[in-house]
Amino acid sequence: MRRIIIFLSIFCQFSFVYSGIDNKEIRLYVSANGSDNNSGTQKSPLKSLEKARDTIRFLKKKNQGATFIVFIEGGIYSIDSPLIFTSEDSGTESAPIIYRAEDGMLPVFTGSKILANWTLLEDKKKLDLLDASVRNKIFKINLKDLGILDFGDPTEPGARPELFCNGERQILARWPNEGFVHAGQVKGPTKIPPDYLNKTGSREGIFEYLDGHQNRWIKENDIRLGGYWHWDWSDEYHKVDRIDTISKIISVMEPYHTYGYRDSLRYFGLNLFCEIDQPGEWYLDRNDGVLYWFPPVGIIPDKAKVTLTVFKAPYMIEFHDCSYLTIKGLAFQESRGSAILIEGGKNCMISGCHIERFGRDGIHIEGGFGHGISRCLLCSFGCSGIKINGGDRKNLIPANHFVEHTIVEHFSLFKRTYEPAVLMAGCGIRLSNNRFQYSSSSAIRMEGNDFLIEYNEIRNVVNESDDQGGLDIWYNPSYRGNVIRYNHWADIYGGTHHGAAGVRLDDMISGVNIYGNIFERCGALEFGAVQIHGGKDNIVENNIFYKCNAAVSFSSWGESRWLKTLDSPIIQTKLYEEVDIRSPLYESKYPELKDIRKNPDINTVKNNMMIDCKNQFLRKNVPQIEKNNTSLHSGGKSIEYFYSARLLKKYGLQPIPIGKIGPQVK
Repeated sequence: MRRIIIFLSIFCQFSFVYSGIDNKEIRLYVSANGSDNNSGTQKSPLKSLEKARDTIRFLKKKNQGATFIVFIEGGIYSIDSPLIFTSEDSGTESAPIIYRAEDGMLPVFTGSKILANWTLLEDKKKLDLLDASVRNKIFKINLKDLGILDFGDPTEPGARPELFCNGERQILARWPNEGFVHAGQVKGPTKIPPDYLNKTGSREGIFEYLDGHQNRWIKENDIRLGGYWHWDWSDEYHKVDRIDTISKIISVMEPYHTYGYRDSLRYFGLNLFCEIDQPGEWYLDRNDGVLYWFPPVGIIPDKAKVTLTVFKAPYMIEFHDCSYLTIKGLAFQESRGSAILIEGGKNCMISGCHIERFGRDGIHIEGGFGHGISRCLLCSFGCSGIKINGGDRKNLIPANHFVEHTIVEHFSLFKRTYEPAVLMAGCGIRLSNNRFQYSSSSAIRMEGNDFLIEYNEIRNVVNESDDQGGLDIWYNPSYRGNVIRYNHWADIYGGTHHGAAGVRLDDMISGVNIYGNIFERCGALEFGAVQIHGGKDNIVENNIFYKCNAAVSFSSWGESRWLKTLDSPIIQTKLYEEVDIRSPLYESKYPELKDIRKNPDINTVKNNMMIDCKNQFLRKNVPQIEKNNTSLHSGGKSIEYFYSARLLKKYGLQPIPIGKIGPQVK
């Protein structure tokens, strides 16, 4: 009865305030200092978004056609459970529902808990395990005393806790402090044949360690290893089963890595108390709930904001079959899982939000139509920034999802490969005017048709893994209609054996149009700025290549391999079951598919400018369609000199709209 009276009071208040106004706009207010027993006015704000959501559900019944806006005051809002929106919370095109920050304020929704009342570690048995140089610098805190009982797992995505100091990610104690150490020979009993690089190995994770420093790990109770166990494009974490310090052999627990283990693999150890030896490292003893930490230089623990992620639900906010629902100007921070899920529905928007420091991903869009992410900052993710899946490939119905004017940086920090800034799957998705930077692997991964990638900046990615591109797409010749135009790709030159490319078309990817891009210092080892591996009908046109390893590199398959792979069960499924490239729809939209069995490896490269490139092409052992590819020396001039429309025209190129590239300020 009391709840009914409260709702009736709210209804009467808003009916009175807004009666007689066409296209009503009803406002609610939320404050960290408010109360869910309040009326929701500016002078009597609510405390939670859940209460605001429930209030709108009630008010909508008597205010059809009204726009609802929830204004959220700046402050810290702790998240204990996911905020769930359903179709009941939808607006309409003319009457949307908006949750937004008050002007000039930043509401922060956090899934972490502040750690306070640190003490200096004085336990001699513990101190004796550490390097002598740090024994008066390690602090400890008992998490149980703070009510934190879920310690998670050190290397399980979605469960592992992370420590932050003033918003900076701290390092789970590891060795070596940076990079990797190489193993010796693998010792598993089940040998695997040499791969095409003549690397030998075994199925079991048993291998020599070469540095005696690792003998000290024998006293640790939960050793984890991260590494690239066979291929340098496939990383994984393992628990250690045992260490034999006599024969210097490490054995990891099953399940073993899919590809097995090769000699000289690279790895690092983590979750090691004895390796707390540099500022920022920490370790959690899950037996007694005590967390140990070496604070950064100049940091006094109880005078800093030190937080541990405790929220472990898959998402902080979930939209299920919602339409015309917008979240604007809010901040979401520090969770073991991901931030936002949009599933089904249409025309929802995440706008102007800060999404930072998540153990897994930032935003997932699954299905639906017309959802958008605009003018957001996404930073510091264990896995990906954004994952979007939508549209109907078989019937070529576009999702019309988009990401625009958004920055995604420092991603793939835990899972080191195949966790890009944006993963796109389906049909009809657009990325425009974004900036993606700082990652061990790819920035964009595409799996589908009719994607538009335009006016983006992609920098400093693929800085650890191998055989990757800033943009990567692979192994499906029915992916068509994809356009990559007017983007700036810079400083993408990693890799260990094959290399790194700006744009990588891998394993039969065909029919991609790469037009009007700027490639600056891209390509390494066997890769050019654009790498084409076994594909055909690709067009590389009107691009600028500046100080690249090569403009384009080719890995030709030849007719025999092309036809054999086309006829393989997996590719037959992709071509004729997942979609049907023989359908009138596909033949009309992509007429070149009629000749899919003809002219393998033939691509068009024309009207490109190459400045100070080490090579023009790599492995051009199949005649390509070439025209007007100009090589120049810079003469010491910066890349900006070559942006001139007059200069481009002189060499037969069309202007490139440089000023439109990257996030644009309103």
